[in-house]
Amino acid sequence: MSSVSVNIASKVQLVLRVALILVIFGWILDIPGYFGKYYYTEQLLALVAGLAATITLTDPRWGRTPARATISLVLGLTVFIAFGYVSVRYPSLQLELASAPPGAVALGLLMVLGILEAARRQTGIFLPLLLLALVLFSMFIGPKLPDGFQTRELSFSRLSVYLALDTNALFSKILDIAAITVAPFIVFGFLLNAFGGSAVFSDLAAKLVGKYTGGPAKVSVVGSAAFGMVSGSAVANVVAVGSVSIPMMARAGYARHVAAAIEAVASTGGQLVPPIMGASAFLMAELLEMPYRDVALAAILPSLLFYAALMLAVDFEARRLKIGGTSDRLELPAQNSDAPDKHRWRYLIPVGILIYLLFFANRTAGSAGLWSAISIIAVHLIGPPAQIWHRLQDVWKGLLQSAAAISDIIILASAAGLIIGVLNLTGIAFQITLQMLAISGGDVGIMLLLTAGLSILLGLGMPTVGVYVLLATLAAPALIELGIQPIAAHMYVLYFGMVSMITPPIAIASFAAATVAAVSPWRTSFASLKVGAGVYLVPVAFVTQPELLLDGTLLETATALTRTLMGIGLLTLAAIGHMSRPIPLPVRIIAGLLAVANVLPVSALPQLGMAAVAACSLAILAWAAVPARTTPSLKHENT
Repeated sequence: MSSVSVNIASKVQLVLRVALILVIFGWILDIPGYFGKYYYTEQLLALVAGLAATITLTDPRWGRTPARATISLVLGLTVFIAFGYVSVRYPSLQLELASAPPGAVALGLLMVLGILEAARRQTGIFLPLLLLALVLFSMFIGPKLPDGFQTRELSFSRLSVYLALDTNALFSKILDIAAITVAPFIVFGFLLNAFGGSAVFSDLAAKLVGKYTGGPAKVSVVGSAAFGMVSGSAVANVVAVGSVSIPMMARAGYARHVAAAIEAVASTGGQLVPPIMGASAFLMAELLEMPYRDVALAAILPSLLFYAALMLAVDFEARRLKIGGTSDRLELPAQNSDAPDKHRWRYLIPVGILIYLLFFANRTAGSAGLWSAISIIAVHLIGPPAQIWHRLQDVWKGLLQSAAAISDIIILASAAGLIIGVLNLTGIAFQITLQMLAISGGDVGIMLLLTAGLSILLGLGMPTVGVYVLLATLAAPALIELGIQPIAAHMYVLYFGMVSMITPPIAIASFAAATVAAVSPWRTSFASLKVGAGVYLVPVAFVTQPELLLDGTLLETATALTRTLMGIGLLTLAAIGHMSRPIPLPVRIIAGLLAVANVLPVSALPQLGMAAVAACSLAILAWAAVPARTTPSLKHENT
């Protein structure tokens, strides 16, 4: 790529990223309203989608030669003009949608292709191929199927206009949430990490768990959970934290592929940790029409159980390898190294502001995220006057980096909206829900297995938010139809969409960790299954025991929590094969069966059966916790 092309692309990127931040923040602060200007939300969505697509399409990474750079630049600007035209003319365009004039068809096709190409460059070919397959099916196959399987027949022109301009497709609530609600949290997370605020959490992790058995891995787990809480991205978490944590665990005695697996599982779970969680949680709140804080509160125990399962696996593996504590500390990456360690605590102030605004001041999620981001900038600028220019540069770099991440989530939300639009317009989503209900025969257990399998299938190479959006449309309604509470159904599909990132055959987080550790991706993926065995029990537990989502009395919640912890401990014991002593295969099999029994609904077992399961579970755990007696060797006796 020539230096001229690089220079032009870099300038275009700078302008677009600044514009994206200003447009989103200006909308949340209602700047147009101060000047008496009012616009449709769809006008904002068209503008931000166009900016995000152009940011991706003109990224210098895709222009390795002058010709490719020129093509990308022209394509990006053409797509931006199309979206900009829609943003300006939307009030009049919406009156023409029903007739699908040729101009609107061409405009819609250009917009759809621009989003799909941007999505392909970001996440690979899966999303574009999925949309293409759905369009071909809906046009040539679905309408010709027998009754009971038949889908609605659509023309190409009608579909093009609908996908690009309708509020149930590209300009859906999904894109609205990504642009207005999620974007401020992305800015907050990027700034916190860029300023070195995450090091506070790493210091706390080292003090809390560093001295115990398997200390290096436990510090890594807690540090990754804290980092993931503010980043919301499993892969970004793996790359950022894994470069420090994986070598640290390897030095302590963990095999490199096991260390990579531990980091992959720990990074994946950060998407479930309140108060920020990942983008999917904000989507869930809107789809369920409930406050985000209620979703965050419901996620508290599932996220704690996720990390309890991983901590047990780390501890059991450390006992097997005889790995003790450490004085190492997990330093999370930070761009700003000027702030002395003793002043890092001040970055907890914006986190406290965020929690207050979300859970006590009843502010909207977007507003809370925006003001928290502004507060962290203010906190970072506090310091000696001589450093103010350097600190302003930190802010500038952090905002530009966050703009790239915002464009990623906007493109993903736009592509997901296109797929949801096809599913809803053609009736495919309704047909899939009906067929899942028919296959399960009304059995909740079979439906849970089907949904978990579908989650992992859709998660082959797709980010969690994309998997959740599809499953919330396809699988969650079927679960709700069988009597599962809506919050539990949506949390279930979100959870399995999340763990698809560590589940073979295509485990994105495990593959990323393997790359960092320079080990086999397949070996790392299966090691992730082993150390993360207990986490697969958690979603079943909160579906069968809604008390784990804080829907019950204190006694009911405590009982459900105790049963689930025993189940997790037993399943982890069965997977690792060691606690304080080696566990024979027959005992491991029994432990696995008891683990499942511990998460069955209370109504599925008589009280005597529950008591027997609890007694056997405690007996096995107590036996495994006692070190086996060793017979002194002859050499030792002679000595």
